[in-house]
Amino acid sequence: MELHHLQTFVIVAEEQSITRAARRLYTTPSAVSMHIKALEDELNVRLFVRSSRGMQITEIGERLREKARSTLHAAQEMVNYASASQEYLLGNITLGLNASPRYLRIAQLIKALNADCPGIDLLMKNSSTGGVIAGVKQGQMDVGFCFGEINDPLLISQPLGVAELVIAAPIVWAAQLADADWESIACLPWINTGADCPFQPLIDALFTPRGISYRQQVQTDDEMTRGALVAAGVGISLLERQEAQELVDAGSAILWAAPPTYCDLSIIYPVHRQHDPLIKAVMQRVRQVWEQES
Repeated sequence: MELHHLQTFVIVAEEQSITRAARRLYTTPSAVSMHIKALEDELNVRLFVRSSRGMQITEIGERLREKARSTLHAAQEMVNYASASQEYLLGNITLGLNASPRYLRIAQLIKALNADCPGIDLLMKNSSTGGVIAGVKQGQMDVGFCFGEINDPLLISQPLGVAELVIAAPIVWAAQLADADWESIACLPWINTGADCPFQPLIDALFTPRGISYRQQVQTDDEMTRGALVAAGVGISLLERQEAQELVDAGSAILWAAPPTYCDLSIIYPVHRQHDPLIKAVMQRVRQVWEQES
């Protein structure tokens, strides 16, 4: 029996909808349906009945839901106990990165872990905010950095700071941008971030209140890819100030003179793993690093 099938079962029971459960799990409705069918086949019982009101849990399903919750809790408690019973913490933590390691202070975090928790190894995955949220909820990442407000009952979010965002453009456009207004900026190609990144509504908010439509050229969720495209002369984008300044210092970009935009930065982890000793140790060092350098 797969634990992730039990988690899917519990969430479908809570949402009474395959589609809403898929959104919470950051997966597809077909994958959720497959998990439910596999569990029903293995248990040889019917867990849900489809109706006009959605997925209605059966009587046996209701009884099994509490057992599923207990099983998931017991499995996590077993992991926590094993970690806490060691003389020192030993294990791997997969950390999702939504920006450059320099901005996220990863070198400082690694030094802190090496000093205090040498048995913990960090495995890092570059992604976007949406990808980090999906990765943490699906168990592909243990913790991860995110931009924007996080309101999800399955996640715990710890605020770290506020990112300052600026408009960066290719250095070859410096002359034409010297006296440019918003209408002129809107006519140039923009590099968008996509729906999974909270930067996209912020880009839209630069133009919508002014009644201006802007030229959308390329879309990528990855912050570093957007920076590389700006440096290559592809278009303009909204970048975190430190990453944009690195392009300026390298002579490949300029910052357009506009008031900065701000976006929250936080680190997330699953609610059901809030007592995991490895996650608690990493979270403590993350907070220390950000508090020391704030």
